[in-house]
Amino acid sequence: MEKFDLNLLRIFIEVYNLKSITLAAESLGLTQPGVSGAIKRLQQYLGKDLFVREGRGISPTYTAIQLAESVNPALQQIEMGLSNVHSFDIQSKRTFHVLVNEPMMQLLQPLVEADTSLGNCEICFGLTPPQEDDLFSILSLQKADLAIDVGIYPTAGYHQQACYSDHIVAICRKGHPRIDKQLTQEQYYAEKHITLKIRRSELYAADYFTEDTISQRQISCECESLLSMMTMVSESNCLGVAAGSLAEKYAEKLGLNILALPFTVKPISQKMVWHNRHNKSQAHIWVRNKLLDYLNQIENKQ
Repeated sequence: MEKFDLNLLRIFIEVYNLKSITLAAESLGLTQPGVSGAIKRLQQYLGKDLFVREGRGISPTYTAIQLAESVNPALQQIEMGLSNVHSFDIQSKRTFHVLVNEPMMQLLQPLVEADTSLGNCEICFGLTPPQEDDLFSILSLQKADLAIDVGIYPTAGYHQQACYSDHIVAICRKGHPRIDKQLTQEQYYAEKHITLKIRRSELYAADYFTEDTISQRQISCECESLLSMMTMVSESNCLGVAAGSLAEKYAEKLGLNILALPFTVKPISQKMVWHNRHNKSQAHIWVRNKLLDYLNQIENKQ
C-alpha cells in the first residue's frame, strides 16, 4: 500500500465542514484545483466517493460522514496541542476580530478604547451577519476570531458560552403627552411604535423577548439600528423597545423615559461562540477573558 499523506485528511475535513471546494481552498490558502486534486487522491486511496454534487454545491456521502466523525476529533487535538506549545505575549502585535450585535458593540467598544493593558494587541469589532450560515462560514474561514450575539445555535465543531444577560424595556420620550412613569397594556396598544427586528428570527424585539403573545400594533416605522430607533423615539410620541443596558446608557443624552413592559419578558442571553480549534489557544483564551472582564464591568455598574 502506498504511503499515506496525512495532509489529505486536513483538506478533506475543511471541505467537509464548509461543503465547498472554493471556500476550503480560500480557508487553507490553496488553489481550487489543488483542493480538488487532494480529494480525488483521497477517494482513490479509499476506493470510495466522498462527495456528490447537489445543486450548486456538494454533499458528503455516508463514507465521508463516517470518516469525518473518526478523523475530526484527532485533528482538533493535534491543532490544540500545537497552539498550546506557543505562549502568548501581549507585546506581540496582533489584531483580534470580534463579530457582535449592535448593543454589544455600543457597550464594549468604549471599554476597549479605554483599556491601557492591551499591550500591542488590538480588538476590532464588526457586526454579525444576518444569516447564521454566513456567521459560521466567517468563523470557519478564520476571518473572525469569535462572535457574540443572541439566538445563535452552533453546529458540531463550535463552542458557545453564555457571557452576558440583559432585559428589554419600553422607551418613550420625556414629556410624552400620555405616558409618564408606567405603561399599561392598554396604553401600549393605543400608541404607535417604532420597531426593531431581530435579524435572524424576523420577529420584532418585543415579540422575540416576551413570553406572551403580543397582538398586532400600529407600526409607524421599522428600523435596522437600535440606536436609530431610540433617536427616532426621542423625537416623536411613538414607543420603542430596547435592551435595558443600552437604554440606560443613552436615556439622559436622548431624553428618554425607561418603562417596564406590561408583559412577561425573557432575558436577552448574549452568547460567545468560537471554533473548537481555538479552545486551548493561549491568545484566544486571552481575548475571551478580556471580553468577559469587560462584560463583568458592565454588569457590576447596573
